[in-house]
Amino acid sequence: MNRIDVTKFLDELYPRSLAYDWDNVGLQIGTLNKPLQRILVTLDVTKEVVKEAIDTRVDLLISHHPLIFHPISNIAFDTPRGWIIRRLIKHDIALFSMHTNFDRATGGMNDALAEKLGMRNTSLLDPDDDIGRIGEIDPIPFPELLVKIKNTLELDHVRTIGYTEKVIKKIGISGGSGERHLYHAKRQGCDIYLTGDITYHTALDAQEMGFIVVDIGHYAEKVFKEVVLKILKREFPEIEVLESQVNTSPYRII
Repeated sequence: MNRIDVTKFLDELYPRSLAYDWDNVGLQIGTLNKPLQRILVTLDVTKEVVKEAIDTRVDLLISHHPLIFHPISNIAFDTPRGWIIRRLIKHDIALFSMHTNFDRATGGMNDALAEKLGMRNTSLLDPDDDIGRIGEIDPIPFPELLVKIKNTLELDHVRTIGYTEKVIKKIGISGGSGERHLYHAKRQGCDIYLTGDITYHTALDAQEMGFIVVDIGHYAEKVFKEVVLKILKREFPEIEVLESQVNTSPYRII
């Protein structure tokens, strides 16, 4: 079994052609033409994750967020990115990323989030963009839904723009930074919209529209690890697949 056997399988499930033009997916560092025994799946590529990869002696590191988005002019070892690149090369660990192709693919990020929240009769939030989902849920008062969201997605907290005691029946969701789809969710009759990284002025727009938004943060995308781990263990039982235990969220709630 070679590394490329696994990445080819993932490319079929989450085609790179689905990635946005600005994105950088696929092989980031190393070679895929080598034997494979152990994989580590992570949301982000940080120093602590790389240390974990080295300690667990993996051959392939699969991440959601790419380490390298844009061309780089130098690799300085005293920078965080240079430190990571140097050690991945030194320890012969290939880095493979699936970002917006995973977000947009059927069975990817947004389908996984929708399933965890019990959404049904789902459809595309923005049919022109193949991203985000809208769907129905069992009627539930908004305060109870907030508790469910936090528990189901294993979040320390959420932020809300607006608040209500009303029963929620239809929601929209887009993992990651999805504030640009807020207006689609409103037009499609969603009671609330869930996404991450809502900026101040977009929050003001939502408030003025009287539309409730729940900012679940970017780290809610850690469901990536769960999905990829399950698929790889099922398809490649002869390979050891590990889930990173590092909490890569840079935020701390005080």
